[in-house]
Amino acid sequence: MLRAPWVWRARARNRIVAQRDVPTLAVVAIFRDEAPFLDEWLRFHEAVGVGHFYLYNNFSTDHFRDVLAPWIARGLVTLTDWPVELGQLPAYRHCIKHHMLDAKWMAFIDVDEFLFSPVADKVTDVLGRFEGAPAVGVFSPYFGSAGHDQRPPVPISRAFTKRSPLSKISAKTIANPRWIRAIRNVHLYKYWRGETIDTTGRPFQGDRPVLDLLRLNHYWSRSMSDLQAKIQRGFAAPAIPRDSDWYFAAEKDMNAEDDTSILPLLDRVFGKSEDTAKAG
Repeated sequence: MLRAPWVWRARARNRIVAQRDVPTLAVVAIFRDEAPFLDEWLRFHEAVGVGHFYLYNNFSTDHFRDVLAPWIARGLVTLTDWPVELGQLPAYRHCIKHHMLDAKWMAFIDVDEFLFSPVADKVTDVLGRFEGAPAVGVFSPYFGSAGHDQRPPVPISRAFTKRSPLSKISAKTIANPRWIRAIRNVHLYKYWRGETIDTTGRPFQGDRPVLDLLRLNHYWSRSMSDLQAKIQRGFAAPAIPRDSDWYFAAEKDMNAEDDTSILPLLDRVFGKSEDTAKAG
């Protein structure tokens, strides 16, 4: 009964959102020194149905403002400078507090992760199936360097098509932000009512990967030189130092299997010309 007033409040907020012209899906992400990757990532996710991006700059020193300027001018990106050590979870909480009425769903992902549906052109085409749930968990396979020491001059999602076995997999959340009660880690949250489901409608279980309707390709390594830069960059969360030996050992396991599931979508979204979707 202690949660009842919060459930009523969430339902009232849902009614407000239903009457407003807001995006079906927004993305929330924190980044640091990701300028070479931002434009491709934004263009891809706009093409698959993301209507707005809430981006939190965490101590970047590169040319990210130049990359984001056209997106901000179009009204598609809300940029927040976020000079907070280990700022990822605080950034998520800030976004929920200030923007929970500004989108029907929010996907909490990273700039090296690409969200898509294997069965539809747009992620928003399948989100309607989960209207009654507070959140849907999306499984996230890890993709490695595919043997590239340097990043090829083609889109990230076209260049890196080798991944870990699905026995090693992560997940992120697409949530109705009005139902979120607590965020204790970057993957799964607690809600005023209900729980995270998978795309079959069952309670989410991390050891039972389902990749039928939604996927989140995690380009964990990119090239080996990019991986080295990632190690040096440090974490937005959690408070764990990055051990380069561990990272390079882990990378070897992320090239075990071919996975080209995203390529048909790339061809539909960008066309087959590499120039139209070239990484920055």
